[in-house]
Amino acid sequence: MSANLEIRSYQEGDERHILELFRQAFAGRQLSAEYWLWRFQKNPYGPAVIELAWDKGILAAHYAVTRVMMQNGGRETRVGLTGTVMTHDAYRGRGLLAVLAKRAYAEMADQGMEMVWGFPNSTSHRRFACDLSWQDIYEIPMFRLQSDAFRNVDPGETGGVREESHIDERFDRLWKRVSGDYDMIVRRDRSYLTWRLAKPMQTYRLIVRADQEEILGYVVFKRYVDDLQVVDLLTGRQDVETARALIAHVIREGQKEKVKSISLWLHVTHPLHLVLERMGFKPEGPVTYLAGLALNSKLDASTYDDRRWFFTMNDSDVF
Repeated sequence: MSANLEIRSYQEGDERHILELFRQAFAGRQLSAEYWLWRFQKNPYGPAVIELAWDKGILAAHYAVTRVMMQNGGRETRVGLTGTVMTHDAYRGRGLLAVLAKRAYAEMADQGMEMVWGFPNSTSHRRFACDLSWQDIYEIPMFRLQSDAFRNVDPGETGGVREESHIDERFDRLWKRVSGDYDMIVRRDRSYLTWRLAKPMQTYRLIVRADQEEILGYVVFKRYVDDLQVVDLLTGRQDVETARALIAHVIREGQKEKVKSISLWLHVTHPLHLVLERMGFKPEGPVTYLAGLALNSKLDASTYDDRRWFFTMNDSDVF
């Protein structure tokens, strides 16, 4: 690393340089100020941990971790989701990722955050594993149903399934009822869902299955080109009937919109996986890595046991 680079935490006003670095690092793609504020400042659990490398007035590299609450073995823990890692083209190969990340991890540990994790892609995976000692947890395929199989899906019983526009205390009660069914899972209460589904420049649809006034489960989906992506899904782990009814609703919407496929992330050990296999869902590319690093010595090797984890696209900063 060049000796003249200044390493420091984010300060108000740096966001202008962060947005410009994103444009430079990602071949002209734009990161809006609205999205940046939503992701890194308006999170219900507090502003992100952001470390920056500066060469005078040039932002050379950026590493950010969004704060997340996760249930781990029945205990709520503070963790961090890595996202938007980037280096200016002129400063690549200087080890800045490792410098900024290790500084961020030290700050996180000081604040009582127990783990950093995320979803490296095929380009960044090696750097996280080799440079930051991240441990692999799972390779996540797209679990996809092609449109030629839509007509073969038996919708079954879909009573109580409807579109919902208001996230209220019923979602807190759902989370309280079903959270104990899962070992490692991001907290999905009302405040988190309200924030997550307010992602700028993105339109999500929220579908619930309800029994009178109580929500039995929900699914969130969005359209991406010719694919309907099931971004989130939460029911009791063994309530496969509710989960099946929610997915069947998404498939019907896919038929109406004439999309080419329905896709989601779902661990192969989840009881719903076999049901969706019978519908015709199959694992396909692209494959995303789930990996992380424990920052608390009390966390043992079981932290990296993929069978303990529940995840959906909703947990990523991409979808």
